[in-house]
Amino acid sequence: DTHTKGIQIPLINAATSGKLRLVRLLVEGGAQVNGRNSRGETALLAACKALRGEPSGPDTVKLLTYLLQNKADPNAQDRAGRTALMYACLERAGPQVASTLLSAGADPSMEDFSGASALVYAINAQHQPTIKVLMDALHARGHDIIIIATEMGVNGGPVTRRYLNVPPSPDTSPVSCMSPSDIVLVPSGALQRKKPHFLHRKWHLIHMWK
Repeated sequence: DTHTKGIQIPLINAATSGKLRLVRLLVEGGAQVNGRNSRGETALLAACKALRGEPSGPDTVKLLTYLLQNKADPNAQDRAGRTALMYACLERAGPQVASTLLSAGADPSMEDFSGASALVYAINAQHQPTIKVLMDALHARGHDIIIIATEMGVNGGPVTRRYLNVPPSPDTSPVSCMSPSDIVLVPSGALQRKKPHFLHRKWHLIHMWK
């Protein structure tokens, strides 16, 4: 109705600004938690997007938890196909925010419209604690993770490495510009079952970047 629409944008603005008290008042006043603005953002999406590379504190987690407890959809996608979890990884919000979203049902295997998952964003942000949280969540959901990275070797030449269920080490030369096709999810145990035709098909999905 008109009243609900009138308080929808203020709810998203309040979430963007991290104002939990105002968010509560608006939700209690009838604002739809999963309502969207013109960019397709919900309050939860906007709150994660607004972190802008700032490590999240307890107030941020409280705000996200409140929205999730009031049935905010953790897998809602904006017009770019990105979810709250993707923005949390992109903005280096930290493992606590990622864990909060995952515990509420955020799907770490979802991809945006460019084909990038939350793990791609976390690796490109080079945020090891969040990468670990995501990889643990994916493994718990029955996925093995293959990461292909081209790094600089000790002699200055490129070295291609495959990482299975572990991220590239921060102690190696930086891994940047990770492409969605550099990460492949396979059912747990598939690599141990030795099915060459299956692996052959998967490896053709990977294109090296330089």
